[in-house]
Amino acid sequence: MLFRREKRKVPELNTTATADISFMLLIFFLVTTSMDTDKGLSRQLPPVDDTEEQHPTMVKEGLVMRLEISSGNVLTCDDRPLSINSLRKMVREHIQRSPKEHIIQLEADRHSSYDTYFKVQNEIVAAYHELRNQQARRRYGKVYALCDDVAQKKLREEIPQRISEVYAEGGEGGEP
Repeated sequence: MLFRREKRKVPELNTTATADISFMLLIFFLVTTSMDTDKGLSRQLPPVDDTEEQHPTMVKEGLVMRLEISSGNVLTCDDRPLSINSLRKMVREHIQRSPKEHIIQLEADRHSSYDTYFKVQNEIVAAYHELRNQQARRRYGKVYALCDDVAQKKLREEIPQRISEVYAEGGEGGEP
């Protein structure tokens, strides 16, 4: 006797809406998920001017504040250990001595942590903000951020950010 198998029909699943649903879920999760931004420093470099040749200038020793971050994340100011908590006050005092001619020189070891470098930069910038706010209150009766563009430009000219970053020339092993 011959056995005859009957072909069974496999029930079909309607998948036309699957792509639409997955697309809607994708949009939902993109909209509701928070996107964390990386920490960083907002710096605007001066424009490159190839027509003008720049020559090194001599700076008086007393106008330069030398900050250094070692590979062990130890901060020193003019070869003396300094805590990050007291850095803002020291920077503020240094700037006040010579607001237009001061220089803050920062050198970080390539093995120091970015977090320490970031904290030092924040304290330096905070000192500038405090001085500009103080000057804006004296002159305009309000904080720097609430001043108009002309007033902010004058304050930036009176108290310019003069930060110099030094990079040690090192070999492949990290030794200078």
